[in-house]
Amino acid sequence: MSFDPRNMKNLLLSLLLLITYLPATAQDWKDLPVPVDLGPGKVWEIQPHSDNFNYNAPADNKGAEFFSKWTDFYHNAWTGPGLTVWDRNHVLVKDGQLQIPASRQGTNKISTGCITSRQRVVYPVYIEARAKLSNSVLASDVWLLSPDDTQEIDILEAYGASWSEGAQKDQTWFAERIHLSHHVFIRNPFQDYQPTDPGSWYYNGTLWRQDYHRYGVYWRDPWHLEYYIDGKLVRTVSGKQIIDPLNYTSGTGLNKEMDIIINVEDQTWRSNQGITPTDGELANRDNHTFRVDWIRVYKPVNEVVTSTAQNPDLELVRIFPNPAAHRLDIECRNPMDTVQLLSPTGQLLRTIDTHERKLTLPVQDLPPGTYLIRIKTTQQEEFTRKVIIQ
Repeated sequence: MSFDPRNMKNLLLSLLLLITYLPATAQDWKDLPVPVDLGPGKVWEIQPHSDNFNYNAPADNKGAEFFSKWTDFYHNAWTGPGLTVWDRNHVLVKDGQLQIPASRQGTNKISTGCITSRQRVVYPVYIEARAKLSNSVLASDVWLLSPDDTQEIDILEAYGASWSEGAQKDQTWFAERIHLSHHVFIRNPFQDYQPTDPGSWYYNGTLWRQDYHRYGVYWRDPWHLEYYIDGKLVRTVSGKQIIDPLNYTSGTGLNKEMDIIINVEDQTWRSNQGITPTDGELANRDNHTFRVDWIRVYKPVNEVVTSTAQNPDLELVRIFPNPAAHRLDIECRNPMDTVQLLSPTGQLLRTIDTHERKLTLPVQDLPPGTYLIRIKTTQQEEFTRKVIIQ
């Protein structure tokens, strides 16, 4: 068979396009540290609730891998708020993503999808999803809800589109903000508290629908929540006066196990203002699909340290916190001569001369990743430790 150089050119072009496309859509979390510093003695442990969606689950036959982690509906028989009709056929996993599209049902109803985790979470826990909002006035949501519907934590609630043909006014304000909030409810008679402070609508100038972003929450305890976007702490709510000032939880705070829920919905308070997709807008399925690249769940556990009888040098040097966001504290039994910071490939980035047993090394200027610390003591000892910078 004769060789045609045009075939090689076409093949190389195809490979280049594939390589260019993949990082923008499907990524894993393996090189992304949890952005919460637990301090010494604790580390994060990945939980089985996590899902990278690196499998296929067609809408009409999702298969065992999907159903081992999720149900393809809400956590009870409710079919959705307002004009929403959650439909199992509007949930699928394809191209390394969970996809939830929306379409017209009947005259004015909107079919879309919802999934619920098979395992529940409870504090302390860190949950983070990498997602791309649908370019729609519908809500793209990742949230937690207790089985009795009385306690809720919203990790992501946002509206990707800036306007709809049916809207009475421009909605750019919402398209540029992420709602970071929680609810506590009394069901009978119905009462709902959620914070209304300006910080509950996060804004930094980003038009969120244009790319994938990471949305996370650290549910530390019943009275403390931290919200993270793209690995950065953007909101903290702590204490009774913002978690439950009306005492709807009878003094317990956010203390119940919760389901993880991912869905798209047409919310009543918006559709009542005419902010709902038209038939023409819904016809663009790509615009009206919410995509979740992955969701990961971590619990803090005690750090397992190898016995010093097997590794005697462990008792001679200590580096904490690890992972670290702002600084590394280094302690050594013998005075240190030099402390070197190296890249994972061994490239020397920084050298500090010292004759002290303790040293604080600022690291807030470093890109997130794994680094090496090499310590030489005045006693001619040498130690190398791996550290993670967030």
